[in-house]
Amino acid sequence: MAGYRERRDGPVTSRSVIQVPLWNSPYLGNFMECQLRLAEEVRSRFGYGTHFVLGDGAQGQAWRADVERAGASASVATTPGSALRQHIIEVAEAHSGALIHTHFSAPDLAGASAAHELGIPCIWQAHTGFDVYRLPQRAKDVVKMRIIARRRVDRLLVVSPWLADLTRRRGAPGDRIHVIPNPIATERFSEAPDRAAARTRLGLSPDALVVLALGWWPTVKGVDVFVDALDGIAARRGDVEGLLVGEEDMRAFLDERLPRPPPWLRVTGFVEDAAWLFAAADVFVSASRHEGQSGAIGEALACGLPVVMSDIPGSAEWAAAPHMSVFPSEDSAALAARLEPILAASPDQRRAQGAEAALWVTATHGIDAWCERMSAIYAELLPVATARSEPSRAPAA
Repeated sequence: MAGYRERRDGPVTSRSVIQVPLWNSPYLGNFMECQLRLAEEVRSRFGYGTHFVLGDGAQGQAWRADVERAGASASVATTPGSALRQHIIEVAEAHSGALIHTHFSAPDLAGASAAHELGIPCIWQAHTGFDVYRLPQRAKDVVKMRIIARRRVDRLLVVSPWLADLTRRRGAPGDRIHVIPNPIATERFSEAPDRAAARTRLGLSPDALVVLALGWWPTVKGVDVFVDALDGIAARRGDVEGLLVGEEDMRAFLDERLPRPPPWLRVTGFVEDAAWLFAAADVFVSASRHEGQSGAIGEALACGLPVVMSDIPGSAEWAAAPHMSVFPSEDSAALAARLEPILAASPDQRRAQGAEAALWVTATHGIDAWCERMSAIYAELLPVATARSEPSRAPAA
């Protein structure tokens, strides 16, 4: 046990699910909020604990206290590759691992190898993919999907139908692929911050019509499309402000594209509680060229904001939301055309439509229903694990 030094933060249980998201964001976010709810469900339903393997950078983050409050434990894996595999093996042995569940592709191979050595089931979960399936990736998939996934992975979970199609194309066994869209932790937005206070905090005019977009990955998120659309609208009306959220990459992108920032543009870094962003805005825009499944769209809808989104496959499921407005990806003129009637509507109209969309999100993408679906997957695999007395190293293949 030379590599594993983290103490147990939660209650000792007979067995545990080992979640490997390598999460290292400064913020808990919708993803981890939902994972903590799942950990509570796993403990209640199966009597199993949950141990999270976090990424380098998670040390000392304030949200580690939320992990403890959820009754889970956590450790930080500081190195990738074979060291990550050994870390997973050691925490699985320390916490009587019954199942290994990896996320975001980076820990997939290490997780599958560790699960195979310990003789316990393995789940891979894909949250995003690639829009162009290039030859180098195809070559990698000969091993990853056509050999390892077929031999050592019990379930492949994806968050959208297009990712299921991509996973099949990559060579994964189709009968093990399950589509389970990510939920939205709508409870996070049950009490919205004060609108005026949010605008003061973010440097926005109190009476402006504010159009919000996230730009942390500026090319993929379509920051240029957003800027071009808003620039045209601002030329026709002077009461519009655009709020872009991102860090260094986005600021560098804007500096190159806009040597002289337009007067309507406001820029902020990430905000720990996204409710402040949504409280300050009148409309949310997702101009992405590519997404696995946009959680931000669901969060905006949950906060009662009108949404305009690009027509990419990763956002397709949100098209069913009431009053959703969709434009052709990369078409800034079409984005402007979809935005203008929303901005021209009265505040009461926008609020009424937003309230309807918020109810729809809670009904269709709430955490409770998602926990039920995840628990059904676990129930298929955990009895296999409990049939084995303790994790034991299987003979090498």
